[in-house]
Amino acid sequence: MDNFRPVWAEVNLAALKRNLQRIKQYTDSEIMPIVKANAYGHGAVEVVGALREEGIKRFGVAFLEEALVLRQYYPDLTIMVIGPTLPEFSEILVQQDIIPEVCQWEQAEALSAAATKLKKTARLHLKVDTGMGRIGFRENALKEIKRIARLPNIFIEGIYTHLATADSVDLTYAYKQLQTFDKLYESLCAEGLEIPIRHAANSPAVLRLPQSHYELCRPGIILYGIAPTKGLETEFEPVMSLKARIVHLKTIDKGQSVSYNRSFIAAYPTRVATLPIGYADGLRRGLSNGGEVLLNGQRAVIIGQICMDQTMVDVTEIEGVKLGDVVTILGRDGEETISAAKMAASINTISYEILCGISQRVPRIYVNR
Repeated sequence: MDNFRPVWAEVNLAALKRNLQRIKQYTDSEIMPIVKANAYGHGAVEVVGALREEGIKRFGVAFLEEALVLRQYYPDLTIMVIGPTLPEFSEILVQQDIIPEVCQWEQAEALSAAATKLKKTARLHLKVDTGMGRIGFRENALKEIKRIARLPNIFIEGIYTHLATADSVDLTYAYKQLQTFDKLYESLCAEGLEIPIRHAANSPAVLRLPQSHYELCRPGIILYGIAPTKGLETEFEPVMSLKARIVHLKTIDKGQSVSYNRSFIAAYPTRVATLPIGYADGLRRGLSNGGEVLLNGQRAVIIGQICMDQTMVDVTEIEGVKLGDVVTILGRDGEETISAAKMAASINTISYEILCGISQRVPRIYVNR
């Protein structure tokens, strides 16, 4: 589709591949990149294609719909849904050879029935709640898993858990979760149930908890070049930048206002640049009257309320500004950088939300393929 509005997100696929190579320096386990939420806003089809070129054969998504999109493009890849799928969609999972997580008996029973009907084997991974408190087998895990293992046309390829505090300074709770997970696995082995793949390591655990790597790791945010939490800044490169061109310039007098509710009143004659991007594109409204952008290698402040489709910036101190100039909202311009982490911190959120929030109406431009 043509992009008539000068707003775009650049996705650097070479940086993505370099991040993958850096992850491989932390672990010898198989890597299953997490590409849910459209690869954290970067574009799942393109991201998977780039990582596939690097030899990755297994990917994780959140929902069946996301898996089906990837299956359409990549029939040869192993795709796992790491979130719950309702039992009534079991036939689709089996037909499309998509690995579901199973966290309750009803899912396994439906998968077995679907696989038997289709004369296939349903491959699945069991989710264990060791302390995250979302989904997964809990106190009766051993009993339930033994019961599932007796179902026909079922192959339990994996068992996994999710760590709630791998990004915390204190890793005591994470160690406790791993201990619970290990104890269950040992009990299963003692019962003669040997499950070939264990996994628990999200991005911070890949970096900080080598004992959580097992046979498989699930890196997410670090693939896209973002530290999973403050204090874990590493050599990973941000993959996405967000840009727009100036579509209007004007000078307002002292005392004149900008945008809704007149929340900005000029204290001096102010040169104002309008950008054709707003909160419907994912530019958070909390950045109003204080957020920064980059122009000609310099910082400029957002003034007034960010609108649904437009944002205004004070460019008074920047020389030579003209219509069509490129403004960097997220990314690097010269020696200056605006990172997702810094942007998130300024509005009391996390970098994940910044990246995932860049909406689908912002075209993704893929560079350095």
